[in-house]
Amino acid sequence: MIMSNFYELSEEEKQIIEDTKGKVAEITSEIFMLLNKQFDDTTELERQILATFCFGIINGIVFERDIPPLQAHSITHSLLVARFNYSEDQAEDFTQELINSTDEEYHPVMFSIIRRGIDGYRQYLNDDKAQLRVNIIEVLDIINSESD
Repeated sequence: MIMSNFYELSEEEKQIIEDTKGKVAEITSEIFMLLNKQFDDTTELERQILATFCFGIINGIVFERDIPPLQAHSITHSLLVARFNYSEDQAEDFTQELINSTDEEYHPVMFSIIRRGIDGYRQYLNDDKAQLRVNIIEVLDIINSESD
């Protein structure tokens, strides 16, 4: 579905965006449950990794639903504020960093995490929660071991 101008969304388009935000929030909650972690028990690095992974999931969803990049930006920003407790300014900066990181040359590590998030969305759709959990834990373990 090709959407109209960002500032002139139809009611149907607004509903698609809101439904997508809800789906992303649901998947994000599922990820924390699969990890058996509460948000408050994560480090800042883990939150950044998980947010980057979730951005990959957002990419899978917006591709599937044919949502334009500007609305994907809005969905990502909302997730970072609502689920990852970033301020509006932090969320805006991080959203732009995530978008830039879809270019592998810009940030190869974040690019790889985004790709793993896209794979994670497929795992979620296939109800393969065990493999989704393994996917996320592998990413966290790799990044945490590199930061030690």
